Amino acid sequence: MNCSLLLRYSTLFILLNLILLGQNFAQSQVVFSKAVNSKAYIENVWPTNDGGYIAGGVYQWFDTSISAINYDHYILKTDSAGNTLWERIYDFTTNDGWCLSGSTIRELSDGGFAYIGAVNCGQNGWPALSKYNLLRLDSSGDTLWTKTYERGLRSMGQWVEPTADGGFIMTGYAANFGSSADAYVVKTDSLGAVEWTKEYELELEEQTTCVRQTADGGYILVGGSSNPNVAPKARTWLLKLDAIGDTLWTKVYPWGMWQINAFVEVTPDNGYIVSVKDSSIHQRVFKTDSLGEIEWTKNFGQGTGCVAQTADNEFAVFGNNYFTKTDASGNMISSQTTNFSPVFWRATPDNGFITTTGNHLIKTDCEGNRSFWDTLSCPAPIIPQDTSAVTLGNVEVEQTSDIVVFPNPTEGVFTLEGSEIGRIEIFDITGKSILNAEATTSSTTLNLSEYKKGLYFVKVVTNAKTNIIKLVVQ
Repeated sequence: MNCSLLLRYSTLFILLNLILLGQNFAQSQVVFSKAVNSKAYIENVWPTNDGGYIAGGVYQWFDTSISAINYDHYILKTDSAGNTLWERIYDFTTNDGWCLSGSTIRELSDGGFAYIGAVNCGQNGWPALSKYNLLRLDSSGDTLWTKTYERGLRSMGQWVEPTADGGFIMTGYAANFGSSADAYVVKTDSLGAVEWTKEYELELEEQTTCVRQTADGGYILVGGSSNPNVAPKARTWLLKLDAIGDTLWTKVYPWGMWQINAFVEVTPDNGYIVSVKDSSIHQRVFKTDSLGEIEWTKNFGQGTGCVAQTADNEFAVFGNNYFTKTDASGNMISSQTTNFSPVFWRATPDNGFITTTGNHLIKTDCEGNRSFWDTLSCPAPIIPQDTSAVTLGNVEVEQTSDIVVFPNPTEGVFTLEGSEIGRIEIFDITGKSILNAEATTSSTTLNLSEYKKGLYFVKVVTNAKTNIIKLVVQ
């Protein structure tokens, strides 16, 4: 074999190895596009503590008894690659999903789930009016209990949020046939027993689509209202409540809520990031301070009215065949064309996003790519492999070679001990930074009791290295 041929073979061998290494590196993070049940329409999807995903929506099928499409409730659990682990279809009353009011599923601290929707609608007339329906599942998808919430008039549940006391807060709207609708909120204990209910009438027609608990133990609601006697006729608003549902303040913004699409999330500065579909072609996102005063607003173009907050406090918006990311001040960081249009998306712990469109779950990297992982733009979090569980007396402790954290699990208050501890940062399961602290001694006590129960990651920087420790708040 002559030298030139040997050189060509050697070059080819090197190139092939580089390609294979590049493919292996790229595939170290998961991207996928998975079709689930063909009769399902997924309305929301969330990362779960086991690395997989939970999704909820409606199940559509032709019902010969009514000679029309019937809608039932649909819940799906997958693994980290989007493969189905289990699915559940619930037919509580005739044509439940006919209300088309939306539904939400959320993971709970015990690994189970809570799902809200509306029941008793469809072909049912007065007095069989629609009502909130809360479904409690264990981690395997088996039903623990179901509760419905009656009122004399029509009501449709759209969002459920786990609360710090182990209970639930639900929102949607309440109305009578032929009359205006009001925002309707139900607060329950951990078994679904009602603690209080409140109705809020801001103008004429109101509907709430999302509620989140705030650090002070109260709640922030986002919704829309319409009134033909004012301009603009349709507007978006934030409603801040205290822990027992009394109104602290209300802010109204000059953008309508189109087709019941609005979303709110609490930001690390205790402000709010809000998204709303304000017309048939506009997807608007605006950031407010803790009192609802606007800090910035952006119109991203055609989309559904959702926004995701990332671990480094950036914001991501998918729209009709596009993906855009901004910094905390709303300045554009990146934007690119895609070939899909999600209706809902959440940030994932590996710096990517889980999205849903129709009966598809789509997992992307940090730049919205679903067919490959951009390893240069989207580095994955580094989780050290030297963590282990040990027992210190009767206390379960998560330990690295440098740091000890106890108690773990904790009810909120915990202690870090170790030499040369410097900066401490805590992330929730979505990768969002929720707390920063500087250690001045070898023993530091912190308190997460104001935050939700669940899994957190404690990042501890010492002079020697960075430690990441799993912490369970129960």
